[in-house]
Amino acid sequence: MGEGFPKSLAVTIMYDEHLRLITGKAAEECVVSEGAPFFFLLSSVLESYPEIKEKYPPGILGFTVNGEPPEMDTVLEEGDIIRFLVVLPKYH
Repeated sequence: MGEGFPKSLAVTIMYDEHLRLITGKAAEECVVSEGAPFFFLLSSVLESYPEIKEKYPPGILGFTVNGEPPEMDTVLEEGDIIRFLVVLPKYH
């Protein structure tokens, strides 16, 4: 790549057993541009699998980046592990 183009980074997205029913996979590798914010990836996943957003509204869908909840300014890095999971109420 020439100068001025962002570098590509590979991250892994992992889905829990609930989300696997929608995505059809336990994990997938995703290539993002260097400096991509986590919330860009979140938006991309929800666009790719709209049933996730329909079935699991905010507060039910959880996610971590390398085991930690992302902040508003979390930027993805090479090799990050992003986990998407359904957080069901205790008395579900």
